[in-house]
Amino acid sequence: MAVQVEKLTRAIMEKVGGEENVSIVTHCVTRLRFILKNVELADTEGIKALDGVLGVVIGSGQYQVILGANLFPVFEKITKEYQVETEDAVDETHTEDFQLAGSRKGVGFYVGKVTQFLSASLTPFITVLYGAGMLKVMLSLVSYFFPDAAAGNTYMMFNFLGNTPFYFMPVLIAYGAARTLKSNPAFAIAMACMLLNPDFVALVGGEQAMSIFGLPVTLVKYSNTLLPAIFSAILLAYLEKFFYKVIPAVLRSVFAPLCTLAAALPIVMVVLAPLGTIVGNYVVKLFVSVYGVTGGIAVGLLAAVWPFIVMGGMNMLFVAPMTELLSNVGYDNFFRPSWILHNIAEGGACIGVALRTKNKQLKSDAVAAAIGAIVSGVSEPAIYGINLRLKKPLYAVVIGGLAGGCTAGILGAKAYTLGYSSILAVPIFMDTMLAIVVAIAVTFVVSVASTLVMGFEDVPESKL
Repeated sequence: MAVQVEKLTRAIMEKVGGEENVSIVTHCVTRLRFILKNVELADTEGIKALDGVLGVVIGSGQYQVILGANLFPVFEKITKEYQVETEDAVDETHTEDFQLAGSRKGVGFYVGKVTQFLSASLTPFITVLYGAGMLKVMLSLVSYFFPDAAAGNTYMMFNFLGNTPFYFMPVLIAYGAARTLKSNPAFAIAMACMLLNPDFVALVGGEQAMSIFGLPVTLVKYSNTLLPAIFSAILLAYLEKFFYKVIPAVLRSVFAPLCTLAAALPIVMVVLAPLGTIVGNYVVKLFVSVYGVTGGIAVGLLAAVWPFIVMGGMNMLFVAPMTELLSNVGYDNFFRPSWILHNIAEGGACIGVALRTKNKQLKSDAVAAAIGAIVSGVSEPAIYGINLRLKKPLYAVVIGGLAGGCTAGILGAKAYTLGYSSILAVPIFMDTMLAIVVAIAVTFVVSVASTLVMGFEDVPESKL
């Protein structure tokens, strides 16, 4: 039965506390993402019960209403008929305080704030890296099958484009972090560009030692790095606020920018940028060690718990270590395989539901959710609309993810660049494509079979 968009929109806005309780509303692919002034005013159970709502998640600083295919018409209604502030769809997380009244600021609160900040900083540019990563894969295939084309100018220009977002990753991250901190992105971008300045890069590996105010400057390459730009952006945000506050208004426009950049440079070059590189290297070593000790089983364990990571709204947090792994090692044999295989498992469980149910509407919804998870890499409709709702299919997702992930880990599947977490990302595994294809097949078969064997309580036609 078709959802009445106007009725659904009105009900959602009423149950989140009305437009006066909404600070900001935005969206990703499947979720309305609210920043609410007071989350306790929201009727969460009432929203979950609405026809057309797949679920509600409170995470990453937002009150998230999962709508699946109903998202875009509902968001359009909200923007046209309600006086609420909206933001770009690419911003999947925000840094506004999101705390229940009376809640204590314990360790969990601060961990959540860090998670929230990293997710918000990384989200704006991640789609660009996905696109550039897939472009590099296509160019690799072209050079393999058509060697003559790889020598041409056209290939060279596209290759420049594919490499550029990765080389200038600090600049992209600086923009995202500064925007998240609500500071002037120009300061953070300028400092990131300083780390990539050709004259500075030329000093790396040379015999000339560098210093600033007598303090030694570590000469390393900062292209393709993540944490140096984030640390720098945080420092610049605080310095900007400080100098714009203490410098008199008549002198502020000239001396505040000067002081911000001048004060930041020695701290960044001597402490923060090298520290970011060191921390990033240790993060990579940690995951490499875990992978080495477990023999690849860690991939299966991560794929098995991934649905709960998504339900917690924390999946984008893994982009940071994923990026560090690619930058330092040259491939990702942990996060990307797990993410892809989880989506395949969600789709497989949905296919199992479609094969077993007698409910025609549920069968149709399950097939649509399966296609979304497997082909588009969008798992929320499968999780909230089908598998979590029916409970036992979610167990099949865990089993399928575990089996497929262990297969990928044992066979040595490696993603050599960023790409979407769907079956279309198989080419990013390059010389290990066979390994990921086998793992995908195992995941799909096991999740379908597990759903069929365990079964579930079918939904009568009247309840859809």
